[in-house]
Amino acid sequence: MTVKLVTNEKIAETSSKGNQEKWFDKATNRWYKLDQFGYEALSEVVVSRFLEQSNVEKDFPFRFVRYGMERLHVHHRDRNGCSSENFLQPGQSIITLSHLYKRVLNKPLIVSLERLSSDKKRIAWLAEETAEVTQLPEFPQYMTLLFEIDALFLNEDRHLNNIAVLEQNGKYSYCPIFDHGASLLSNTQIYGMDIDPVAHIKSVRSRPFNMTFNRQIIAAREKFGAQLRIPKFSRSEIIAELEPLLEFYAARDRGMIADRVCACILTRQKFM
Repeated sequence: MTVKLVTNEKIAETSSKGNQEKWFDKATNRWYKLDQFGYEALSEVVVSRFLEQSNVEKDFPFRFVRYGMERLHVHHRDRNGCSSENFLQPGQSIITLSHLYKRVLNKPLIVSLERLSSDKKRIAWLAEETAEVTQLPEFPQYMTLLFEIDALFLNEDRHLNNIAVLEQNGKYSYCPIFDHGASLLSNTQIYGMDIDPVAHIKSVRSRPFNMTFNRQIIAAREKFGAQLRIPKFSRSEIIAELEPLLEFYAARDRGMIADRVCACILTRQKFM
């Protein structure tokens, strides 16, 4: 079934990669997002499905957003996208770290981070200061877990507007882990389909500290310990998850998308 979305009800979200179009449907209480640069929707769904096999919701007071593939009729044509349930309760708001610190410090967060002399100090300060400001004592574990997930699936877009907490009546809670669309080399405009994915994997940098994924998770783990537990996946297991999702994409691209996703996960899980 194709979901029809009304063009003038769209919400354009700004990220480091540009504006991503998304819609909220009150009738279904779901958010819908369009593919913009490649196969972001597939990446969202794949990551959330593999996280179901992890310890995220078993060992911590954290949750993650579950995504589903969609065919969306928008701008007078059918396009690929994904949807997720609205996790906000009445009266709750998402507060990004960028917004939180601008309100608390009355200056951009990046200014406070840049005054620190090393990446380890920046990671430690951000995690511990946020725990203090929000009174969420496990925020350092939450942030480490976020970085580990990004490292496994090569999410290159975890900027300071993609790390957030929930606020209600002046009290904070942990935000469900969301937004994996920039994972798995999904941006085919930057990571061309005509180049070996292994070459792309070596060039991807992590956010928000602009370093290698290994360096970022090592720094976080040395301070706060390893958090993520997830099985090692075989190529056949990855393909089994991908097959129904690939049906949404052109037949000519399915093999290349599968190869890229498999290369990312098989390569990155060696370091986890």
